[in-house]
Amino acid sequence: MDLYDQAKEGMTQVEGMISGLPVISDYRNKELRRDADKKLRQRIANILENDRRKLTGLQRDMTMAGRLHVLPEMERVVGRLQLLIDRIRTAAYGYAPFYDAQEIREEELDQLIDFDQQMADQITIIGERVDTLAATTQDDEAFDDTLSALMDDLVLLHEQFDQREQVISYLAEQ
Repeated sequence: MDLYDQAKEGMTQVEGMISGLPVISDYRNKELRRDADKKLRQRIANILENDRRKLTGLQRDMTMAGRLHVLPEMERVVGRLQLLIDRIRTAAYGYAPFYDAQEIREEELDQLIDFDQQMADQITIIGERVDTLAATTQDDEAFDDTLSALMDDLVLLHEQFDQREQVISYLAEQ
């Protein structure tokens, strides 16, 4: 069951009757999709926040072990990850013109949810890289390679999120 269906199930019986009215039904479906999209992005941000906490703990461990030479790059990675988390979280209602437009079709809202779902599917690599990073603390070359790959993955996710914003802008202009 997807997030849209879960949100729809959460409606009360009265809301269900009211949402059957033609004009209200369209509005309600948009609101449910908007809510589903927000919940999905919150879930993505929470997963990434957990990864950020692991990285911060790893930074502390590296400091205590005297491996200070890796800290500047780790700080850049943590900063890039925090920026992505913030962008995902704050996008929730920043695109009101898109959602408020009278002619936005449900297919376009579904396209946005699909976009966020694809991003959710891709963030698992971040957690895998963080776990690999933790496992390679004793191997400088493997650690550096994994840290570099993690930064590359974060750059790609930022670019993907930029594309999301472009899609929203395009759809809002239609």
